[in-house]
Amino acid sequence: MKKIDKLIIKAFIGPFILTFAVIVFILLTVQMMNYVDQIFGKDLSYVDLGVLVMHFAIFQTPIAFPLAVMLASLMTFGNLGEHFELTAIKSAGISLIRAMMPIFILVIFVTIIAFFSNNYLVPNSALKAYSLLYDIRQKKPSLDIEPGLFYGGIDKYKIKVDSKLPDGNTLLGIIIYNHTDRNGNRDVTIADSGKMYTILNDQYLKFELYNGSHYTEEKSKTSRGRIQDYQQIGPFTRTYFKQSEIIFDLSSFGMSRTDEGLFASNRLMRNFNELNQDLDSLSDDIYLTKAQVYDVPRRFFTYSSLKEKVIIPQEIIEVQEKEDSIKRAKMEEQNRLSEAAILKDIKRNAKDDSVAKEKPNKVEKLKRLTSKTKTSVTFSEKKLNNGKSKPTKQLKKTPKNQKENDTLSLQNPVKESIDNGPKPVGKKIVKAKQRVNFISDEKVIAAVEKKYKDKNQRRRTLKAALATTRQAKSKLSVQNSRIEQLNKSYFEFDIQWHKMLATAAACLSMFLIGAPLGAIIKRGGLGFPVLVSILFFIIYYVISIGGEKYAKSGMLPVIQGVWAANILLFPIGLFFLRQAKNDARLFEVDYYLVTISNLIKKLRDKFSSSK
Repeated sequence: MKKIDKLIIKAFIGPFILTFAVIVFILLTVQMMNYVDQIFGKDLSYVDLGVLVMHFAIFQTPIAFPLAVMLASLMTFGNLGEHFELTAIKSAGISLIRAMMPIFILVIFVTIIAFFSNNYLVPNSALKAYSLLYDIRQKKPSLDIEPGLFYGGIDKYKIKVDSKLPDGNTLLGIIIYNHTDRNGNRDVTIADSGKMYTILNDQYLKFELYNGSHYTEEKSKTSRGRIQDYQQIGPFTRTYFKQSEIIFDLSSFGMSRTDEGLFASNRLMRNFNELNQDLDSLSDDIYLTKAQVYDVPRRFFTYSSLKEKVIIPQEIIEVQEKEDSIKRAKMEEQNRLSEAAILKDIKRNAKDDSVAKEKPNKVEKLKRLTSKTKTSVTFSEKKLNNGKSKPTKQLKKTPKNQKENDTLSLQNPVKESIDNGPKPVGKKIVKAKQRVNFISDEKVIAAVEKKYKDKNQRRRTLKAALATTRQAKSKLSVQNSRIEQLNKSYFEFDIQWHKMLATAAACLSMFLIGAPLGAIIKRGGLGFPVLVSILFFIIYYVISIGGEKYAKSGMLPVIQGVWAANILLFPIGLFFLRQAKNDARLFEVDYYLVTISNLIKKLRDKFSSSK
């Protein structure tokens, strides 16, 4: 490595570490401000608070890496240009691109580190942080009894004190209501003064009461008279004391830890491979749900030719066959285990005559189980193909346009397949056996009246048909809603999968913007470079948020939505690199003043010559 490369890398590493720490701190502050009310006042230990802050800081690194790269590269080349070191490098015959090469290689390593951080550290920190935050939310506030107010932090008790002395333990005018029996204010303890402190490692709260009384009233009974109801006053007791002690359990104030596995299914807590598995599972769920939609004609339109019109896409059949093969494998495993259990039972009891007589029955039962497994036919082969043993060629091939429309369409696929008519499959044309002609309500009623002479029978028939139609409509509505929800979940997990790559690749785009801008601006420090970096980061953030929003709604493909910011900023970085290579004066006011004056002069000369 040459000395010039060491000089440039050394000039970059310092600002990068500084800006990365500052950015993480700022983002962490913004993040923690959202949970101030939920965290403080819970008497948390410094260890729990430090762990929470550490995990939230790691959670902010995907955004901090690109911004730190841009700001550090801008400051590096800005300082080199401001101190004329960049000019000396160029005068030595070293081009600007060659001067940027060591930092570019270093940024590539930063990009790789950012990807592994997004894949391993960030999901684990998100799981730790949000599970700990949930436990903090469930934790009760710290014990703080204020004078003049009723305190209800202790379960089934209400405590009120008139005043508290400066030592924090001595209390005056104490009233304690016991609501453990849920009978109202029937158990009251009053004392002139007392002391309050915790014992046994803050597990219990102890009250020492002086000069008070304890009042207890039993539950009253209600009797019904001839004229009106009246309430009998139950017996009550009152005891006086000079000194008494009451101990409260503070175990409910401790923070119990929840199993982190309950939060592991969230997309923010999943790594690259786990997201791939989730996407495969969601894809299969979508196809299986659509298969239930295609099953509606067979279930609800038994005597209609509509079910013969429905063409099932090949991808749905493949997913069904895969699901059926899994179920069949599980059934065979269960049968194998039952077979082994029967044989073991027969072998163990072979010496018993009574067991020997039952042996043929058990063997016949075993044969029935195995034959049932071998002759089982999958749902896609038997039910969807009207009882045929194998799928027909018509179902194996699906038009491309129909396949694309079926993937994201939330409309009724049964009606969609009817309206589309014949579909081309390769060089052949699949024609429906019979065209479905929809008839009016009057013709339906006339046909029913012709077939059924009895009026009550006609009414029952029409009601049954109406109920069947409503059931089919409800079934389709439920399945379409489920498909819509599954598609939304699929887009969210797919977006998270691409964000791991996009945020890491953003380091390269930000470097292509920051380094040339620093060479053009020729200003270092934390002034003007910070403003420029914030401007481009806002542009990057707004484009990313907008792209993710359109991708979630299905208006844009996920790749275009997530990678939109990188796709738009990368050409801008190449433009700045070209301008910096040519020593363009993009940010000098004199350059624009001279350009505008020359343009005005040309227009004036052209206008005068035309006269």
